[in-house]
Amino acid sequence: MKVSKKHTITINSSIEKTYKAPIYLDVKKIMTGYGPLPKSEGVKDDETWANPKGERTVLAFGKKLCNERIIERIENKYWKYELTDFTQKSFFFVKKVTGEIWVNNTTKNQCLLTSKYTFDNKNILTFPITFLFVKILWSGLQKKGLKNMKILSENNTNFYYPLKN
Repeated sequence: MKVSKKHTITINSSIEKTYKAPIYLDVKKIMTGYGPLPKSEGVKDDETWANPKGERTVLAFGKKLCNERIIERIENKYWKYELTDFTQKSFFFVKKVTGEIWVNNTTKNQCLLTSKYTFDNKNILTFPITFLFVKILWSGLQKKGLKNMKILSENNTNFYYPLKN
């Protein structure tokens, strides 16, 4: 069973910068926590990240949380990535998380960025936990992350990862 949440934000920046922001910016500056959800502790093993099929290890609570892998990349339009292999007990209810990002140019220096996360639940017994987590906690974290991306993009923050195609 799957539970999804989608949010959209307007960013006053070029399509190129808006497109790269979710993947190329420092995740610690994007995912800054929400309610009981802590801020990101960063990543490791990220030498291939931001490239097609790039991978990295996501950290939380001082150790590995999961693996993150880019599935699809359509330049200046779309990203799809997956978080898998959750190792911490705090995510006992999640099998896999799929993230998708769409970028649409509205005017020369204004874009709509839409972010959707789909959580694959482990089993029917944990579905209520997954549903509440996604609709209440993750939704808040997702909205806050989009606002952070907007601020970083509009203030021309340098990308964390080098620009590669």
